Amino acid sequence: MDPPTEDGGLPVTPASTTDILTHGSDRPRRLSPRGLAVVIVVGLALAGGLVAARLRPAPPFRLIDLQGVYAGMVRSDGQNDAAVIDPRSVAAEAETVAPGACEPLFEASVLNRPPPGALDGVGTFWALGPAGVSLFTYRFAGPAAAGREFARLAAAYDGCRDTRVAVTGRLTATGQLAGLRRDRVQLAYVLDSGDGTKLAVHVLALSNTVSWQYRYVPVPGPYDSQTAQNVMDSLADQMRAVQRLRR
Repeated sequence: MDPPTEDGGLPVTPASTTDILTHGSDRPRRLSPRGLAVVIVVGLALAGGLVAARLRPAPPFRLIDLQGVYAGMVRSDGQNDAAVIDPRSVAAEAETVAPGACEPLFEASVLNRPPPGALDGVGTFWALGPAGVSLFTYRFAGPAAAGREFARLAAAYDGCRDTRVAVTGRLTATGQLAGLRRDRVQLAYVLDSGDGTKLAVHVLALSNTVSWQYRYVPVPGPYDSQTAQNVMDSLADQMRAVQRLRR
């Protein structure tokens, strides 16, 4: 027991205290005008860089890029028949198209003639019972060259839509050319002979490429373009995905 104090009272216990560690001033720190200006400039530069990256044109396709796009184009049995197309070794078909002004609409598909200025390409084929589907993409030197090819096809489309067209040769079909789609990057049209034979073509222009989907449908009934359009939309999505990887 502690001894009493001199005045007879109990000993006084010192008040408990807690040490507080402080560093610098307890007032909130503020950026100097110069520091604030630096932060703003850096922030604007970062934001500008992000915007510029998004607005920067996507790089043109290389052949290896198209091969990557078509690597995922498999048949229902899981097989892939994609192959490189060399325009110099393509054997054209002997079909003829009348009137001649409509020939560009069937050159790359029915006539199997590479488009003018094509460097190379990649394509594949599916057999769907009696019907057949070809999907192929030709690569050009740049977007301007691909744009000229698409413009050539669009001009033929405008002149031949609702016109009676005849394709003769190994394949024969005569009928009115029906337009299905026409915008700045896609065309779609079908030649229905009326006896069941239908030649349908869908075209897509993207960057320095032009793609064709050609469907030979020798069965009665109207042509349903939705399945073919889904294929073109899927192809466009895959091509854009490959482009994004190179930004």
